Amino acid sequence: MLLSEIQLKAQAPEGINYQAVVRDGTGNVLPNTTGTITLKILESSATGTAVYEEDHIVTTNDFGLFNLVIGSGTIITGVFS
Repeated sequence: MLLSEIQLKAQAPEGINYQAVVRDGTGNVLPNTTGTITLKILESSATGTAVYEEDHIVTTNDFGLFNLVIGSGTIITGVFS
C-alpha cells in the first residue's frame, strides 16, 4: 500500500499584472506618452473607501499600451498583501 501526503499553502500574490491603453477625452490613443497612473482597491463597491492606493509612472508604447504590476508601485495608503 502506498500512501502520500501533499501539503499546499496559499499565499497572497506578490502582484497582479495589469495592462491598458491610454486614450484622451475623445477616445484617441496616446502613444509614447509618460504619466502617472493611480490605482485604488475599494472596499465593498465602486464608491467604497480606498483600502489600498498606489501610483505608477508609466510610458505608453506606439499603440498607447502600458503594463504594470499592481502591488509594486509607490504606496499612497494601505497594505497590498
